[in-house]
Amino acid sequence: MAKMREIGRRIRSLQKTKQITKTMELVATSRMRKTQQRALAARPYGKKLEEILSAAGPGARAEEFPLLRTPKETRKIGLLVVTSNRGLCGAFNANVLRLARRSIQELREEGIEVELHMVGRKGANALRYRGYAIATSRSDIGDRPTMAQASEIGGLFIEKFLRGEIDGFRIAYASFGSLASQTPVIGIVLPFPAADEEEPCPDFLLEPSARAILKRLLPRLVEHRIFRALLESAAGEQAARRIAMKNATDNAEELIRLLTRSFNRARQAQITQEIAEIVGGAAASD
Repeated sequence: MAKMREIGRRIRSLQKTKQITKTMELVATSRMRKTQQRALAARPYGKKLEEILSAAGPGARAEEFPLLRTPKETRKIGLLVVTSNRGLCGAFNANVLRLARRSIQELREEGIEVELHMVGRKGANALRYRGYAIATSRSDIGDRPTMAQASEIGGLFIEKFLRGEIDGFRIAYASFGSLASQTPVIGIVLPFPAADEEEPCPDFLLEPSARAILKRLLPRLVEHRIFRALLESAAGEQAARRIAMKNATDNAEELIRLLTRSFNRARQAQITQEIAEIVGGAAASD
């Protein structure tokens, strides 16, 4: 009897947990669609910015625009690591942090100092726990990042790069590929990579001059790369959370099925025992 009560309590508890995980799965699905649309919509714009940059001939203007200069020696790199503020999204944050730690280790082995900046409470807490020094940390960017937030972050790194405090800027984040694919990557933002002369460049008619365009385009391109990383990370987080909650719901259903079977067996055994006792008592009275 006690065993049946214990199994019944576990079944009721799992049913409540299943309701929670199912609700979280539906919420994550709704948010994922919105963040996915924003992330995919930002890709063509970023590609077009890159094409305009190539058409403006950045290689010949490195002396004129400091953002185009490649430092003679790389001594310090600014690394922005983008994670989520909340958990329950599987290995989403762990994969990004693993890649970031490996990159930090490789840079340090080359004698390059890393200045670490964080977006997301989960990543900041995890790296602080491991003893990493964090220069700045933000947790105010949710699943709807704005261009203004990206501009704030971009302004910080552009200023540091121009003052010579860092010789490069990179972003570690999870790139949204599909519902089941959120690949952690590290994108190089500064210095701008050299243009590939063999790759055909679209024939743009530049108006106003290339100099005026580059003056406005270069900071905007840095900000957009940050913005795109924030969007990709937000979409990947919701996709990972949807999968994690769906797996949790499926596991809860399987446990409920197994426990229900055990409950029915225990009840059948109890009924059989009671019948045997009744039959045995009747035979003894005869």
